[in-house]
Amino acid sequence: MTSPLLLTAISEADTDFVAELAANERVTAYIGDGQPWSRAYCEQRVAHVLESPGISWFIAWRGKARIGLFTATQRAGATEIGYWLAPEFWGQGLAKALVALGIRQLEKAGITDLIARVAPDNAASLKVLERQGFLLQSQDASLLTLTKAARPL
Repeated sequence: MTSPLLLTAISEADTDFVAELAANERVTAYIGDGQPWSRAYCEQRVAHVLESPGISWFIAWRGKARIGLFTATQRAGATEIGYWLAPEFWGQGLAKALVALGIRQLEKAGITDLIARVAPDNAASLKVLERQGFLLQSQDASLLTLTKAARPL
């Protein structure tokens, strides 16, 4: 039987895992400039998240293994979500489960207006978000912006 996923708030102790994910060009291909992150940059990002009340990162666990990351960042009018999944867990339906679990946690906290940004050629992530009820809001050459809202943004 497969272990259910669990999300826990990130801590400084998770920096090694974030650095491992962020060093993988397959993981970072659609994040920011698409380049892997250095260890020093990962340390800075985790420290910033821990100090910033409007940013929440959660480590995704399957049993005793860290498998990914779910992010939530408050923006004007909505909370932007993001997610990373370690490549060895791709193709198993875990991205869908990770995003669904992250959204449920946000909804329990009263956060219902969500936004996500996806590269147009990232078909897998677009499919995950659409299956969670996200709708295309706008697009340009480099990003699709999708929303999931309890009320119009």
